[in-house]
Amino acid sequence: MKALRLLFAAIVAMFGLTGCLQMEQVVKLKPDGSGTVEETVVLSKAGLAAMEQMMGAFAAGGDKKKEGAPAMPDLYDEAKLKAAASKMGEGVTFVSAKKIDGEQGKGFTAVYAFADVNKLKLDQNPGEALPDSGGPKPAGNKKEPILFQFDKGSPSQLTLKMPAPEFKPKEKQPECMEDMAMQMMQQMFKDMRISIVVEVQGTISETNAEYRDGSRVTLMDMDFNKVMANPEKFKALAKANPQSLQEAKTLIKGLDGVKIETAPEVKIKFQ
Repeated sequence: MKALRLLFAAIVAMFGLTGCLQMEQVVKLKPDGSGTVEETVVLSKAGLAAMEQMMGAFAAGGDKKKEGAPAMPDLYDEAKLKAAASKMGEGVTFVSAKKIDGEQGKGFTAVYAFADVNKLKLDQNPGEALPDSGGPKPAGNKKEPILFQFDKGSPSQLTLKMPAPEFKPKEKQPECMEDMAMQMMQQMFKDMRISIVVEVQGTISETNAEYRDGSRVTLMDMDFNKVMANPEKFKALAKANPQSLQEAKTLIKGLDGVKIETAPEVKIKFQ
């Protein structure tokens, strides 16, 4: 799944943005197959300042006659949030949104409703929720949604179909370049956290999910401050080039700050 590549030095291509981002997506499923998606995105003050600086640099480079940096777009863009509903699947509708503007940074919490979870497509990439920095777009930022299959019954069963991992050869870089890249990654991903959770209304009777807490199943929870607290381990992960899912599982197993569901299909029975 795409989350694995976060740990193996493809994080920049995936998000195409400065770190200091905190994103949480929670899918809440009812027994009839309907439910909501609650999405919270917050960019810290340090991240916002870096984005403003980047926007100013690109604007200055593109037009020497213009003075001053362009105004920073508001992360809370209700029109954009409403438009995002159609990208989540047929029948998904925008319910509400709340602006976040405080000590932790700026962002939003948005709620979407779906009548049939079978039609829901949950994108793991939060990049579209953020303002354009004005810089070049990253390559390879393709859609890899999580798909849902729901069978109503007693118990009901939800099957989550995870995007398949990609394993590509990686050219070895000189040691000095690797050290420089590590320093950049540590700066970029400071305070970054990404979380995707599925919560069912009822009691889970059976699941193959690795990370379960009551009625909640965590598909991804990555706290980069914890990951980078062990520089040597983080460096080893960034340099790693796993060629199979089993190798990837071995590398991330037991790593503090990382919970990633690696099963291609996650099944949850509940009632």
